[in-house]
Amino acid sequence: MQGIITYITNLDSHILYYIQSFGASFRATAEFVSYGFGYPLMILVFAATLFFMRKHRIAFELLVIAFISLAVTYVLKILFHAPRPYIVDPRVIKYDSDSGFGMPSAHALMSVVLLGWIMIRHPKSHFIVWGSIFVAISIGISRVYLGVHYPSQVLAGWIFGGLLLYVFHSIDKRLWSPFQKRLR
Repeated sequence: MQGIITYITNLDSHILYYIQSFGASFRATAEFVSYGFGYPLMILVFAATLFFMRKHRIAFELLVIAFISLAVTYVLKILFHAPRPYIVDPRVIKYDSDSGFGMPSAHALMSVVLLGWIMIRHPKSHFIVWGSIFVAISIGISRVYLGVHYPSQVLAGWIFGGLLLYVFHSIDKRLWSPFQKRLR
């Protein structure tokens, strides 16, 4: 088991150093991706846009699943108690700092949950599907570049986000679909 942990730790460091090797010129882009598309702003922009498009149900759903996801993320961060890379390794360039623990990445988790929910609601739109995947991956890479997460912490965020998305979708199918049929 110790060998696996050592391997993952080394792989994490190598990937992080490689991404940070893009240099300081990538910082503005990474900050824009991380905070421009990052979850607090993303939640409000998506919910407001959907509300004004008269998609009130999806806007409400996004707010509810965002709140639940943030609570789950908070609990997971306390349970894992994993430090951020710039705290552990002095070679990591600290382009940004973040309080709290690093596992899982909240930005990665929230991007999967929120963008995934929109993808579920609009599965025929190739622009939404591929754009959402691109944005979620970009957010994860930007968090590693900024030095606030190891790649494994981002991967954990994507995995937990996918699990939460599955749970939300399952609940929606089981609870809303039968109710919606009774309304007809």
